[in-house]
Amino acid sequence: MKKALAVTLSTIIILSTLSLIPLASQTVNPADSCWDNWERCRARALESDFGPIRTTMALTLCDIALGKCLLNAI
Repeated sequence: MKKALAVTLSTIIILSTLSLIPLASQTVNPADSCWDNWERCRARALESDFGPIRTTMALTLCDIALGKCLLNAI
């Protein structure tokens, strides 16, 4: 049961993090929008009342999303 709950919460956090990364327009440097989204993601994770484990997981997902965004911006 705990494993199923962890997988469900991880999936929800991943999907919500990915939805925070909008498609960058051509006039804006895509890397700039990646960093802006990363800062907002970290701020939301740190301001949340998730507890230490979920906050750490949310911050890790922010970092993963940043890496994916920067790779797509190249």
